[in-house]
Amino acid sequence: MKNHSTVLFSVVLFALVSCGGNKETKPEEQTPPSTGSEMMTEEPAYDPTKINPDAAVFDVLLKAQGNTMADMSYDHKEIRVKEGSTIHLTLMNEGTDASMEHNFVLIEEGKADKVGPEGLKAGPDMNYVPKMREVLVSTSMVHPQQKTEISFPAPAKGIYDFICTYPGHYQKMNGKFIVE
Repeated sequence: MKNHSTVLFSVVLFALVSCGGNKETKPEEQTPPSTGSEMMTEEPAYDPTKINPDAAVFDVLLKAQGNTMADMSYDHKEIRVKEGSTIHLTLMNEGTDASMEHNFVLIEEGKADKVGPEGLKAGPDMNYVPKMREVLVSTSMVHPQQKTEISFPAPAKGIYDFICTYPGHYQKMNGKFIVE
């Protein structure tokens, strides 16, 4: 009995010493101090909702044309805007075939082959627009003979791509968005 009590007392004492009263955390529980370097690895995110009410407004009319996969295209292969401006884009679908739905998706330059195929995974509920950091701004899908409008601030100076992310369209429906 005495031996059994000594073992029990030792276990309780060990538990109290190793767990009780010690406010220090174990190394794996400590949060390492931030050096700030991890914050410098990516540029600040573009926010399409931060429109400057005093900025000049550039009206852009972009037409989606064609009634087949072979002849579909945007009427512009290049859109030029000024840095600091607000873009008011109207996407007009001039097609008449029901299968020719289109959108406008502004993305980082050179990322069409990454973003385009993800449109299928995003599906119709998301307007075939994947949630990816490469996607800056997008419109809803536009059915034939309809249009949609969107306003957004021009991103930083540089060259961007715009594509249609409806499945199978981005290789023919694309262009350059140049901010000067």
